Amino acid sequence: MILFLVCLVTTTMQTKAEDRLGAKAKPLPALHVEGRYLVDTNGNRVVLHGVMDTPNAWFNGGRWGWSYDEEGLRRCLAYFEKLYTGLEIAHCNIFRLHLDPVWLNDKEFTYPGSVGQSEGTRGEADISHFNPDRLRHYLSTLYIPLLQKALAHGMYVVIRPPGVCPFNLHVGDYYQKYLMEVWDIVSRNDTVQKYFGQVAFELANEPVNLRNSQNEDDAKAMHDYFQPIVDTIRSNGFKGIIWVPGTGFQSNYIGYKQYPIEGQNIGYAVHVYPGWYGCDDRKVDLDGDIEKSKHEFIRQFGRQVPVVENSPIFVSEVDWSPIKEPRVFDKVNEWGDSIYKNLGTWATASTSKWGQCYKAMIDHYGNISMTLTHPHDYLDLDSLVKDPWHPVPAFDGNPEACSGACWQWYADASTKTNPIVRADFPGFDVIRVRAIDDMLSK
Repeated sequence: MILFLVCLVTTTMQTKAEDRLGAKAKPLPALHVEGRYLVDTNGNRVVLHGVMDTPNAWFNGGRWGWSYDEEGLRRCLAYFEKLYTGLEIAHCNIFRLHLDPVWLNDKEFTYPGSVGQSEGTRGEADISHFNPDRLRHYLSTLYIPLLQKALAHGMYVVIRPPGVCPFNLHVGDYYQKYLMEVWDIVSRNDTVQKYFGQVAFELANEPVNLRNSQNEDDAKAMHDYFQPIVDTIRSNGFKGIIWVPGTGFQSNYIGYKQYPIEGQNIGYAVHVYPGWYGCDDRKVDLDGDIEKSKHEFIRQFGRQVPVVENSPIFVSEVDWSPIKEPRVFDKVNEWGDSIYKNLGTWATASTSKWGQCYKAMIDHYGNISMTLTHPHDYLDLDSLVKDPWHPVPAFDGNPEACSGACWQWYADASTKTNPIVRADFPGFDVIRVRAIDDMLSK
């Protein structure tokens, strides 16, 4: 019965795919923050659903090749056009775009083996090869075209800065200066400024420990670290939404309750994985009562992310899939816990247990948007490359994984969206026609 429902949803989307992409798409009205909600120019409260990705050959599975030259750039853009096509058909309306350092460093990163956060000395936390001139160049030739293509496919865009935070931060450190430089360059860009209602910024990825300028624990440290970056962005003229991270790999926002980020159009970017916020499949089994587990998840999320009560929240990373038999541990998570091998996501859990608690939490608060951690958590990417017009869910649509669950959640959410009546960013029709032409020419 479950497989039949997945096939039914897939078939319905397939029969409408060419019509949807061949016709004039719904324009994207500008978004702003009102209280704890995202609101569009028509007065509708908006909750967004989608995925994130990065233009990096290793993370993209080599599907557009492995070279970072002009030909590689062209192939990368063509691959993302296919990805966006499938995501649009599969009811995504937000895309988290990583300014991957592989294009922005004087010395290219290699994957695997380079990821890591330990004191910023290796991996994506290493900024020693960052070249601001390359950011300016590839912002214009790669990243702005990528965000324009996403907009043309009906998806708002959240830009994430290059790499990840080093493990330990303090106010006034080198990494704060680095983030200031990155966002100064991005927010000054005329094209980015024109899309302020459709393009948002997520200021950093996964801060862990953050202290004040004296390297001491301080409830005001998060405010003092990110407020100057927000102020720089605003002084450059960017008016769009800014998503501010917390600490603990983006799970701790308690300091913002007393010292919130000041200004308009501010929200908070949060990460949610099984095992966080006091809930996983094992805890659900121990509780013996799914309703109790849901309540505890909601309570613990509200305690760790108190800003959910007065600001919009963007869950910029979340995924899950069930244990793959035979049971073997294949990695440790951020907290050092051994994790069973699963179907291919970062985190291990099942929709009928942890997933129900997560869904109850986002439904309870009603102001939480989300992006899955990778497109392969949602779509079968090998199938997509062959036929982007007919996307199918990853992991054979397994309803116990985020692919099968979100396939239905996103479709349900799309039926509740109020009609969009006008465009609020320049050149929508031209961008849209180019996107369709690019697709048809492949």
